[in-house]
Amino acid sequence: MKNQNTHAMLLALVGGYVLYIAWQLLDGLLAGRDEMPQAAAIAAIAVFTVGGIGVLCYAWKLWKDAKKQDEKEPEDESALK
Repeated sequence: MKNQNTHAMLLALVGGYVLYIAWQLLDGLLAGRDEMPQAAAIAAIAVFTVGGIGVLCYAWKLWKDAKKQDEKEPEDESALK
């Protein structure tokens, strides 16, 4: 299923971006450039990290399910001609 594979790929990109945001927050916190209170920054880093990993896991599950479904139901090549 191309549509489900595309969906999984877009979700993986979103998850990667959310993890990137968490990394930028952590980098700012460690360098002392962060204007947020330390407790709020740590909470935001935790939320973005857990959220990014969750989205990546969901994308992986979608991709695996699409792969299983493609193996189970091969396309009818005569219908494509």
